[in-house]
Amino acid sequence: MNLHHPPLRDALAAEYVLGTLQGAARRRFETLLPAHPALRRAVTGWERRLNQLAVASPSVTLPPEVWHGLEQRLFPVEARRSWWNSLALWRGLALASVLAAVVALAPQWIAPTPNAGLSFAAIRDRNHDVLWTVAMSEDGRLHVNSLRAMNVPANQHCLLWMKTDDRPPMMLGELPDQGDARTLAMPASMPRPTQGVLWVSMQPRSDDAPPAQPLYRTRWQTL
Repeated sequence: MNLHHPPLRDALAAEYVLGTLQGAARRRFETLLPAHPALRRAVTGWERRLNQLAVASPSVTLPPEVWHGLEQRLFPVEARRSWWNSLALWRGLALASVLAAVVALAPQWIAPTPNAGLSFAAIRDRNHDVLWTVAMSEDGRLHVNSLRAMNVPANQHCLLWMKTDDRPPMMLGELPDQGDARTLAMPASMPRPTQGVLWVSMQPRSDDAPPAQPLYRTRWQTL
């Protein structure tokens, strides 16, 4: 693992913050953090970028089912111990930290069941650098963040598409490209899109025809 390679370091930090880096790879990453300032800076940068998703979110109280579901998954019931040996105090503090991180990442909480999650996608270029993040709320809105200014010709723009099955791709809207954010509304005729693939195209502003092939593509993940 060459952590002196910036694209790899940034990709690992992104997956760690998103929660997609799991198992032995996640544990090894955490052991490397104290000794690598650049890696810690990458993690901090990703946390700051993703926290932008919560700017437009109203404060809501998490349903009791979410608390119960997280507690059961994180801390299964064990044999009864004394309060000091069971570390219940420290587990409570850890649970509070996890919930705070989840609320910071989620653009909106509408959770009818404990299994509801945030649908999230990271669109990367061919060097595996993340260009956009896309989060979908339960009301059908897409919260898109451009992570840095891009050199897009003035007569062109980047468009986001949804490709499902053998159907032509359906346009979702224009992507921001100057390090800013934008909210896109899902078409009313579109079913739940998380089974599909996100496409990105760059094409003239006068041409909004569906592309034959995407410039970039990615799949949804669930937090």
